[in-house]
Amino acid sequence: MKALYLTKNSDRWENLTLTCEERPRPVLKPGECLVKVASSGVNPSDGLGALGYFPHAKLPRIPGRDFAGTVAEGKHAGKKVWGTGGAAGLDFDGTHAEYAAIPESALAEIPHNLSLLEAGAQTLPFVTAYYALVERAHLQPNQTALIIGAFGQVGRAAYSICRWQKARPIALLRTPEDVQKARDLGWEAYCDTLPTDLTFDLILNPIGNRRWNSFMSSLKRFGKMVLIAAPEGTREISIHLLNLYRANQEILGINSVDLDFVQSAALLQKMKPGFESGELEPLPIDPSATFSLEQAQVAYKKVLQGSKGKRVVLSIAE
Repeated sequence: MKALYLTKNSDRWENLTLTCEERPRPVLKPGECLVKVASSGVNPSDGLGALGYFPHAKLPRIPGRDFAGTVAEGKHAGKKVWGTGGAAGLDFDGTHAEYAAIPESALAEIPHNLSLLEAGAQTLPFVTAYYALVERAHLQPNQTALIIGAFGQVGRAAYSICRWQKARPIALLRTPEDVQKARDLGWEAYCDTLPTDLTFDLILNPIGNRRWNSFMSSLKRFGKMVLIAAPEGTREISIHLLNLYRANQEILGINSVDLDFVQSAALLQKMKPGFESGELEPLPIDPSATFSLEQAQVAYKKVLQGSKGKRVVLSIAE
C-alpha cells in the first residue's frame, strides 16, 4: 500500500522530509479491522510530530490520526466509518496511508449526508471542541460562550456545537474583515474589543496567556476558562487564587492526544444526529487545501506555516 513514511524528525518546517512509499498493509490483531482510508485531515499535531515535538513518538512511522473510509476486512465489512486517535501516528503507525488498522470497537459510522472526503476533514476539530465544551465544561442551553479564534478549525466546530446545544456563541476574531465575514454567516462576532457589559459562562482559549486578565475579568461566577492550546511564549500566567475560588471559577486543560480511537468514536456517535439534522455545520472543503498522498509534504508544510482558516485534508482514495 502507499503510505507516508517518516524516518527522521526535522528541525524546521522548511526542512521537513516526508516520503510517500510502498509499505506493507497492517497485520491485524484480534479485535481489529482493516479500513481503506479515503481521506484524512492534516492537523497541527501531525506537523509538530514530524518536527519532534512529541519526544515519545516512535521512528520510523506512518503519521496521521484522522480517517474516513470503508471497512475492507473484519467485522462490518463495507461500512463507511470515521474517527481519530490521539496516539495514532505517534506511538504507532497512523492513518496517512491507503489502509489503517482500527479497533472494531472504534467503528463509528459516518453521517449519511457527509461524503467520505468531508468526513475525514471533520474528526479531530469536532472531537476536540465537543470534548472541551460538552464533556468537560458541561455547556448548557442559554449559556454564553466566547470562542477565541473562531475561524480556526476547532473554533468553527465549537461555534457550530454551541448553536446545536442552544447556547449563545460569540466569536472573537483577528480583523474587521473576519468579523464582517462572520456576521455575513449570521454569527455574533467582535474584533479585539468586546463590549464591557458582556460576560461569559465559558471561554474557549487557544491563545494561552494573551489578554489573560481581561478574559478572566469577563468570566462569570461558576464560569470556566477552557484551554485547548498554549503557543510558545504564552505558557505562564499569574492567577489570583482568592478571586478564582470565591467566584467558583474553573480552569480546564484539554488535550485530545489522550483520547484514543474508541473514546473519540463515542463522541462522534453523539454528534452524528447533529450532522444529519443539519444543525452541526461541517468544516468546508477547499480545493486549494486538498492534497493527494503524494503531495502530503506540501500539505504538512501548509499546516505548519498556518493554513489561514482552511482545513487541510488528504484525499487518498475514492
